[in-house]
Amino acid sequence: MKITLKKLHMENFKKIKDQTIEFGHITRIKGKNEAGKTTVVDAFMWCLFNKDSKGNTDFAIRPLDVSGKKIDHIEIKVELLLDADGREYQITKVQKQNWVKKRGSLDVTLQGNVNSYEIDGIPKKEKDYKAFVADIIDEDLFQLLTNPQAFVNKSWKEQRAELMNMIPAVDNDMVIAADPEVLSELNLALSLHTPEDLQAKSKKALSEYKKKQVEIPARIDEVRKSMSDIDTAELELQKNDLKEKIANAEKAEDDMAEQYEAFRRQTDHVMDLKFKLADIERNANEANVKEKNRLNGLQMKLESEIEKSKSVLKVLYGNKEDIAGTISAYEKKRLEALDEWKKINAECYFDDSVYDEKDDLCPTCHQKLPDEQIANKHQMFEAAKKERKQKWQADHEDRLERIIKNGKHYQSLITSMKEKQESNVWEISEEKKNLHAREDELVKIENDIAALPDHVDLSGNKEYQHLVSEIAEKEKALQQINSGAEMRQQLKIRKTGLKDELAIVEKQIMAADNGDKEERIEQLEAEMREIAQNVADEEKILYLLEQFMKAKMMIISKMVNEKFGIVSWKLFDKQVNGAVVECCECTYKGVGINKDLNNGHRVVAGLDIIRTLSKLHNVYAPIFVDNAEAVNDFNYPGMETQMILLKVSEDDELKVEREDE
Repeated sequence: MKITLKKLHMENFKKIKDQTIEFGHITRIKGKNEAGKTTVVDAFMWCLFNKDSKGNTDFAIRPLDVSGKKIDHIEIKVELLLDADGREYQITKVQKQNWVKKRGSLDVTLQGNVNSYEIDGIPKKEKDYKAFVADIIDEDLFQLLTNPQAFVNKSWKEQRAELMNMIPAVDNDMVIAADPEVLSELNLALSLHTPEDLQAKSKKALSEYKKKQVEIPARIDEVRKSMSDIDTAELELQKNDLKEKIANAEKAEDDMAEQYEAFRRQTDHVMDLKFKLADIERNANEANVKEKNRLNGLQMKLESEIEKSKSVLKVLYGNKEDIAGTISAYEKKRLEALDEWKKINAECYFDDSVYDEKDDLCPTCHQKLPDEQIANKHQMFEAAKKERKQKWQADHEDRLERIIKNGKHYQSLITSMKEKQESNVWEISEEKKNLHAREDELVKIENDIAALPDHVDLSGNKEYQHLVSEIAEKEKALQQINSGAEMRQQLKIRKTGLKDELAIVEKQIMAADNGDKEERIEQLEAEMREIAQNVADEEKILYLLEQFMKAKMMIISKMVNEKFGIVSWKLFDKQVNGAVVECCECTYKGVGINKDLNNGHRVVAGLDIIRTLSKLHNVYAPIFVDNAEAVNDFNYPGMETQMILLKVSEDDELKVEREDE
């Protein structure tokens, strides 16, 4: 849908008593402040949506007298001629005051205003009128497409929602495909949960595991404190005494039992050594992971800055072409003025008219007139001839002066544009330097990342290597001790006859033994080791999710920013604690549009947003640019739609200039 405003007629609307404005593809409306430029936009929006240019419904449209009081008993009328995809519509809205004479009173009182509507000269009810306007274009979309500041004046959440609607949904597979070597481990988990749910699940589990890591050592300490300190020496003497009364088989079993106890102690020691070895590996690799995360963060930042530099260069090169084209056009205009001056300057006055002697005769009787009349006729003829020459000379000088003025004007414009051209060349040079510097830095960081090993080399760690050697020696010794297990089993079978008596003795020993509590301590220590592994697993999942979210953010940001020509969007922000939150900030050449950007650049950025929205919705509507003195033909992007530029000038009354396509 392409909507064009062809004509706007206002009667008694605010300060404008009666005025008709015809619009071209580009229309410039100039005047002093308070001259009525914004009134034109207010009238247009009021006619269509009963709102002013800022979207307010409560605003005054009735004109005021010299004392500042509303002028009653007059009609307010706005009439539009719109073209919608080649079909012209004449839309009229009239507001009248509703004066009512109450019963028993001679005076009339104002009971509000009444609006009436017409479409192509046919009266319409309000609901039918609104339905007609809505069929042409949605009001909210119209606001966004006609006002360069409308979109960025929305809340950041509304802006972000609109931007997200511009791109297809980014699914998990798309994100994982961006870095499959790192993110493929999340495939199964993300098939069961969303990234947000999975993150919440892992954070909860990690919190619970870390809580248990604090609780278990206290529980171990509690068990140790409850262990019995009864001396079992006497019981051991009794047991040995019984074994002496038993056959050599029972004594051999005792020997095997001691051997097994030595094996168990040695096994526990080896396990402790392995835990220490695992701690060294984990601590070393944690430092490696932190360094990799730091470098990845720098890489993402540089990639973002490089993309911004490329976007800036794209704009600067576009400006370069625009400036060159403008200079060429102004040069052409100046040369045309020079040719015209030469042509006019070469003109010479020529008047070959001569006095007709027939005029000396009376038109009735054809006799010669008196000498006095003849002399008067001759004098009048010569005076007329002299006047024609003077008039030609004055017109000739005026034309030459006008051409000279135009030539100087174009020369001034050329000089100004050449200054901008020099500035543009310098900006391109500086931005290219910045880009190359960032690209070089990015290559260095990428090399640093590639140089980081998957696992830290601990060959130079003396403590680590000592533990490896010690574990190897202990395990070798354990293999030899373990070989006595089968012999011990055989001895148990042989001592079956003495089992009952031996069991009584062993029961007595166990009564004073702390074996159950030691076993409980072993269970708690095993649980603590298991929890430590669980903590590591959950921390890995959270790290992978962090990388997943970073990759998703990069994809979304790239897809959105590809939709725009000169503006960029910051859609995610990293907080002090490292958390990444959603945001929405429009930037132009790296500067936030709602921060330090000047009015001209704000307008240019807003036009770029409108251009993208128009393409997305396939709707093109008239754009009203207020304070348009800050923009000109070379600094605003090429627009397919109608432009209405409101500029401050020294004109007391509105001055309208039109340009057609």
